[in-house]
Amino acid sequence: MAKGFIKATSTIVIVCFMMYMLVLQLALPYWANLNFAYQYRIKYDFIVNETVNLDVILEQIAAQIKREKLQDYLIVLGDSVAYSGPGPSSQSLAYYMEDIARQRGWPDLRVYNLAMPAMQTGDIYTMLLKLERHGISSDHLIFNLIYAGFAERNPDPSIVFWLQNDLKELDPDTYQAVLPQLESNNYKKSERLQLKVHNYIVSHLNIYRYRYLLRKDLEKRYYQACNIPLPDDSLGDAGIWTEKPGLNKMLQQQEYAKGFSAKSFDMSEKNPQILFLNKIIARQKNKQTIIFLAGINDVLLREKVRQPGYMQNLKLIDHYLAGKNVSYVNLQGRIDDSRFSDHVHLTAKGYQELSKILLDRYVNSRGLDYMDNRNNGLAENI
Repeated sequence: MAKGFIKATSTIVIVCFMMYMLVLQLALPYWANLNFAYQYRIKYDFIVNETVNLDVILEQIAAQIKREKLQDYLIVLGDSVAYSGPGPSSQSLAYYMEDIARQRGWPDLRVYNLAMPAMQTGDIYTMLLKLERHGISSDHLIFNLIYAGFAERNPDPSIVFWLQNDLKELDPDTYQAVLPQLESNNYKKSERLQLKVHNYIVSHLNIYRYRYLLRKDLEKRYYQACNIPLPDDSLGDAGIWTEKPGLNKMLQQQEYAKGFSAKSFDMSEKNPQILFLNKIIARQKNKQTIIFLAGINDVLLREKVRQPGYMQNLKLIDHYLAGKNVSYVNLQGRIDDSRFSDHVHLTAKGYQELSKILLDRYVNSRGLDYMDNRNNGLAENI
């Protein structure tokens, strides 16, 4: 009889546990607070070691768009410049663009900044595929390029830095075409069962997928209970470049120096940068796409940016993008050196100025010039 009681009790415990897990599986996506993983930009520590977590953010954004019945929203992609490093999220492009629009009488503008530090053009293309899978429109898109992205990759950086496995799944043909370049950067295909099981769990088991948000929720409650300010989400020192004495020495290192190469760019699809840009632009046909080339601090790098080869390469980029059905902004020389944090990243004032430039271009390219009179100069030139 005791054995029967124990067996019945065990069965009840197992059933209750399974029901509990089922409730968690179904309820967590509705409970989750997007702000723990995204606030004007993706939380870097959420995706740095588990890029599959990106799907949690996209799921939550898609749910927010549906819940709030958003029709017009703007997607921002790109590397650490679009991400708005190294300062905090409260000094990011999404924050400033929404704030400026609100001040000028356009409170409904929603900007989703899905850029990630070190994001390459292959990642941007793959992100567009992921957005489509999640039902998030890229009808209004801004993304940034940098001069270094067009330079010869010998072999680094990898043309797809974050999302190689996503590209493999979503566009196998393109994945195979760039696989040699990925492998030259130590990317290793893995068919191990252990990895497949891990990826399946990460992709499907919500108690695992949402563990970061659960932890952040507990952390926030702890900080509030102890009256402790929430940690700053800066990635580094966002101060002006002139107050960083080691900057010049750092930029002499090979990994940085080749980014200012004066060697003539290959603007054919033999250059994976061009291959992916062509694919991105083709996917964005009949959509509003703004591409901005981040400016280089031309006081800090005067000798580099004034080389004839460097200037010719800028013309090659301009000519290439001028022939495409996109709105293109070359920011070289448009932002004062006093608003740079280093050679390419900006201070808070720099990102605020960049936000105004991009917002103006966004308004004008959508034909919203009427807002200039109605909303106190939303479309005014900088």
